[in-house]
Amino acid sequence: MRNKILDEILALLMSFEVPIFRDMLDNINPKRIDMDFISETLSKYEWDNWMKKSFQDELLHKKYIELDNKGDLCITEIGKEFKRKGGYSQIDKIESQENTIREKTIEKFRYDKFAFWFSLIAIGVSLASLFFKQ
Repeated sequence: MRNKILDEILALLMSFEVPIFRDMLDNINPKRIDMDFISETLSKYEWDNWMKKSFQDELLHKKYIELDNKGDLCITEIGKEFKRKGGYSQIDKIESQENTIREKTIEKFRYDKFAFWFSLIAIGVSLASLFFKQ
């Protein structure tokens, strides 16, 4: 859920880079783009003050966003590139794929272990049958 919210924050900030959306912002109050404005815009989530600060700190730390000279939050080139490459949803997708691969590997190892012991037993039975035939 956290990664989804971070992705939506980046997408929202990226939309303000488009001139037509920036002009629309002039008609919206408040005119500052800060975490309060973002939380109001993304109102489908329940926001606490610590969450707003945590999201902002994380995005600032990773240099995906920055504060401009007016104190507004804006997305950086690093943030835009990160979002173009899939953003946080891409990270979730990669983690999911890695978990699936890990599970399949463990499952395959279990079958390989079974096959190994089955092969040893089969070899033992065939050797025993050779010795008992003579």
